[in-house]
Amino acid sequence: MAGSRGKSVDGNRGHGLNRGRTPQIGALSKLWYLDLSNNRLNESIPEDIGRLTNLVALDLSYNSVSGYIPSSLGKLTKLVSLDLYHKQIKSVIPPHLGNLSNLKFLYLSENKINGSIPSEIGNMTNLIELHLDSNHISNSIPSSLCHLTNLERLHLARNLLHGSIPFEIGNMITLTELLLDSNHIFYSIPSSLLHLPSLWYLSMASNLLEGHIPNEIESLNALVYFDLADNKLSGPIPTRIGNLSNFGSLILANNNMSGRIPLQIGGLSLYQLDLSHNIISGDIPSPLNSQNIDLSHNLLQGLIPSQFGSLTQLSLLDLSRNNLTGMILELRIYPKRLNLSFNSLRGPILYRLLHFAHETFTGNKDLCGSIQGFHPCPSSPNVNRERNSKVVKHILLVVILVPTLLFFFSTFALVIFIFCRQYRATALKHDPSPTKNGDLFSIWNFDGKIAFEDIFKATEDFDIKYCIGTSSYGSFYRAVLPSGKVVALKKLHRLEAEQPTYDTSFR
Repeated sequence: MAGSRGKSVDGNRGHGLNRGRTPQIGALSKLWYLDLSNNRLNESIPEDIGRLTNLVALDLSYNSVSGYIPSSLGKLTKLVSLDLYHKQIKSVIPPHLGNLSNLKFLYLSENKINGSIPSEIGNMTNLIELHLDSNHISNSIPSSLCHLTNLERLHLARNLLHGSIPFEIGNMITLTELLLDSNHIFYSIPSSLLHLPSLWYLSMASNLLEGHIPNEIESLNALVYFDLADNKLSGPIPTRIGNLSNFGSLILANNNMSGRIPLQIGGLSLYQLDLSHNIISGDIPSPLNSQNIDLSHNLLQGLIPSQFGSLTQLSLLDLSRNNLTGMILELRIYPKRLNLSFNSLRGPILYRLLHFAHETFTGNKDLCGSIQGFHPCPSSPNVNRERNSKVVKHILLVVILVPTLLFFFSTFALVIFIFCRQYRATALKHDPSPTKNGDLFSIWNFDGKIAFEDIFKATEDFDIKYCIGTSSYGSFYRAVLPSGKVVALKKLHRLEAEQPTYDTSFR
């Protein structure tokens, strides 16, 4: 039944009703479904329609019907859906509609209905959807509406409602959508509003609400859309708001919110984060993950978080009118809408940003780049001084580093060379070449003449210059053999050598 709104029908039916046959509609006593939507009806709703007592669904939406809502509609007690959306009705809501105890869907949006919401509406205890938005309804929200404990959607936005939100609203535990924006509702947010476990869409923007956002906001664990923009709320943003894991949009713009942006918000994957036009201070927390970020007109300071560079679905980034410092961040994907104006940013405007209008960067006197209203970066003395300083530092580093490396490499090579020479000499010393006629130190195992030729050459036939001492039995000689070994030799006198007893003593 609820899906009947917007259904097109043959326009001839509308013309037929305008030709004077409208009063005859009451004769269709067995009619249970009447859909005249999307036509060009321009007369008022006939009183005779109240005779259709078997009617279950009535849809007159998207026409030009004016006049008033007939009280005879209160006789259609079997009615489940009544759709008078987008018409020209200028009357009040008749209290007789409260008799429609079976009604589940009531659409009266986009009209010119005035007056107040009758308390009798609270008798429609089977209502699931009540749409009264975009009218001229005034006075306060009646507490009797809170008797509608089966209501899921309550749309009262864009009216002239004033007063406070009824405390009894906490009884509507099946409520999923509550639209109260663009009214004159004042006082604070009632704590009972935070006892609605199924609420996922809450909009109270453009009112006169005061006070703080309650910390108990985390109890709305189904909340996805939360809009409190354009009110008079003050104080810090509740840290517990970061516990709402289903959160998609947080809109608190145009209030008096103060303090820092809670770090807990960084753990949320948001579609929209709008904290603009407040007095929020401190750094921008990192990470901050959202497709649309508006933090403009605050007192934020510090650098633009580098984490923004990893966002791949950023559509809007507005950080204007803050006290941000540092250089413009290199982003992986630049948003379609970007505003960094009126901060204290410095350095070059990146080449990939040159297609943005100069208003995107205006108000940052230390920025430079090839964009209207800014000096080219090379002409800046500070930039040139910094660049020249970097060149000098680079040259100085090369001048110091290259000779140092050459010295260490040369020293290392020299040490290796000396070590190799010493190793080679040691190897030759411990691995002598064999003598021509055998090993001298094995001479006693052979005839004594085996090594004589080597000894003879080493001492040049026992020349006196090799003699190092004499005794009663012979003379001592120093000889360097071909193998490199140095030995002492004793040459016996002839007479002693011929005596067998001496030979035994010598051995």
